[in-house]
Amino acid sequence: MAHVHAPGLVLRMDPDELIREGATFSCAEHEAVHAQHYFVCIEANAKDGLWLPLFSGPRFGSKELPNASRTGDPRWVGTSAHYQPEQIWRASHKAAQRAASAAHDSSSGKLPNRIRAESLPAASGFQFPATK
Repeated sequence: MAHVHAPGLVLRMDPDELIREGATFSCAEHEAVHAQHYFVCIEANAKDGLWLPLFSGPRFGSKELPNASRTGDPRWVGTSAHYQPEQIWRASHKAAQRAASAAHDSSSGKLPNRIRAESLPAASGFQFPATK
């Protein structure tokens, strides 16, 4: 699974593995996702990235990402994608790779799950965890 961690990349990841690998999140622990979810990268540098967990249905205060902006595996493209503005994760690229492997992410470097950059929320609109 060779992915370029850049804005728009979507990986199915295991939050428990992210935490084991040192990832941090912006919300209270009891509000953080605990089961495998798709996450979308909204910002990345050479070391780590900011990831939003995505939900398949609306929740109070959630925002939807447009279906037409998604490409990749049909199981990913065929579902709704909502995010909570209060929850964002910071994870190293190594942590993201391990969490995606633990969740048996089905995307590949040749056919990654993606959301077009123009459909992503700006990272500046989030209160996110500081870099370690």
